[in-house]
Amino acid sequence: MAASEPRQRRRNRLKRAPRLLWLAGWARWPRPLVGLLLVVVFLLAAVVWPPFVWVAAFVWGVWAAAVVLDAGLRRSQGVIAAIIAIIFGPLGVCLVMWSRRRAIRKVPDDGLSWPMGYAVVALLAGFVLSALMMGIVLREAPHGVDVPRAAMGDRLMAGDRVLVVPTRLAPVGRGDVVAVDRFEGVDAALSSSGGIAGVGRIIGSAGEVIGAIDGALYICKKLPDAAVGLQPEDECSTPSELRYLRTPTPDFGPIRIPPGTVWVMSDDRAGALIDSRVYGAVPEQALMGRVVAVLTPLSRIGIL
Repeated sequence: MAASEPRQRRRNRLKRAPRLLWLAGWARWPRPLVGLLLVVVFLLAAVVWPPFVWVAAFVWGVWAAAVVLDAGLRRSQGVIAAIIAIIFGPLGVCLVMWSRRRAIRKVPDDGLSWPMGYAVVALLAGFVLSALMMGIVLREAPHGVDVPRAAMGDRLMAGDRVLVVPTRLAPVGRGDVVAVDRFEGVDAALSSSGGIAGVGRIIGSAGEVIGAIDGALYICKKLPDAAVGLQPEDECSTPSELRYLRTPTPDFGPIRIPPGTVWVMSDDRAGALIDSRVYGAVPEQALMGRVVAVLTPLSRIGIL
């Protein structure tokens, strides 16, 4: 009975403490696990709708502020804990508060007057730092991009948001659908700016000669003589495109693909002319990654 009295007194003092003290309770173990889960959920949601990254950053900052307030209840500055929380977010809070889960808090008589300023700094610092870090994550990890213009027939349409896996995680090659970043000369070719250049399918690689005759695509190792047409010595082949082609390919070429580039074409060859026939061969550095799925709208969600 006597052992419970100090605990009851602590509870009474907590009830008399300022209302903002409830935020300090969020740092108490195991509540930081909730913050960690929320950050992960909102970060994943940001792949579909980018503004969710700001919500994730706010949650990150709030838990950093909570650590500062919790330290104030213990009559300590909590600078190290705050720095860990700012850098590592709710994951850092989880580690810190798990190690301090048995520590006793004492509500100061003057409330939390001095830690409040530190808590605001921690919140803002955590928000800014986490937003920057998560922005990098969303660029370097699988992420969502908006298709700016129709170039793939009914497979991918303007306004679709697609999931792109960066090339460093999933190398791309012939036949893969890729997102093309803007590169030198693409703005003039498309008469537009902003966003990505578009999406398309890799059809040819550096050094190959590509073109089309009578609706059929051909790929050669040597440059054919346009006056005599394709000859056996040109080592040409006609790839099967029945799996993905929407319309026949209008005649063009022959064109030799420059070193360090790939040739990207639409699945709708006779429709929207928005591919390498317009903006030229795509530098390998401009390949953002492989398009693996449609995220929105919900009516078109699916794996490519």
